[in-house]
Amino acid sequence: MNFSPSAREKLLPILINRTVLFFFFMSLLTLFFYLAGTAQGFIDSTQVSLLRLYSVLGIFLTVISICGVFLDLGRYIRSKKGRYLARAGGYALLVIFGAATVLAAMLIVTLSGGSGA
Repeated sequence: MNFSPSAREKLLPILINRTVLFFFFMSLLTLFFYLAGTAQGFIDSTQVSLLRLYSVLGIFLTVISICGVFLDLGRYIRSKKGRYLARAGGYALLVIFGAATVLAAMLIVTLSGGSGA
């Protein structure tokens, strides 16, 4: 497939944006299931598995968001458009969210013993 130069420039930011949104919503869904399981009294091994899944999703969210920060900062430096700086700030917030919640999830897994298999 041959893409035009303008389509090639737009493809990577679109892919990063959609991937970040996917991992963000999957993380929220997993967190919702964990909270619902806490209220409903799910088995401990299920809760630990949900936290481990959340940790993996959160790590992916953090890494891809870091890529988004660098990509949008580079686009801001080239074009000097403020929207790229705002997007980089949004990705930076997702980096903080992902990293903080992964640390919290791993802390819970560690404190609970983590033998959820």
